[in-house]
Amino acid sequence: MLLKPALVSAALLLASTLAAAATPITLTSNGPNQWSGSFSAASTGANTFTLDLSSLSGWTAIDLNAVITANFAGGSGFDVTGVTFDGNTFTPDVNLTLPGGIGLDAWTYTASNLTPSLHTLVVTGNLIGGTVGFTGSLNIQAQPVPEPESYALMLLGLAAVGAIARRRSSR
Repeated sequence: MLLKPALVSAALLLASTLAAAATPITLTSNGPNQWSGSFSAASTGANTFTLDLSSLSGWTAIDLNAVITANFAGGSGFDVTGVTFDGNTFTPDVNLTLPGGIGLDAWTYTASNLTPSLHTLVVTGNLIGGTVGFTGSLNIQAQPVPEPESYALMLLGLAAVGAIARRRSSR
């Protein structure tokens, strides 16, 4: 008798979790150490996206540049009211609403030295009408982590320079 309410509760919890699931941002390689991705949505409230950088675990100095844009006019479009990346707020470059219900939004964010892990991007706003939402794009640049052999060669080179300098100073 108690099993049926427990199953119903579990099913409801699973459904609400899946409904609130974040949309993943897919990255495309643009060269040896550069990637880009794009995303969009047209839902009022918080639109959550995940950026999985765990595949970049062999890279260091991971930098991100992101841009979110939207506009609205004549009862259609999207008004962006806030953007965060891992809880850090984007800066609105343009967050303009004119008389007559016309508006334009452009938000940018730059981050340096990101960890190669899962990150969260949240775009909050209001769908004014229609099906036109906001669009976003991001660019990622990273540097490869030097191999241990590179460090060994560097240390050997420093030792050689030190030995030569010491030999010259002892003459």
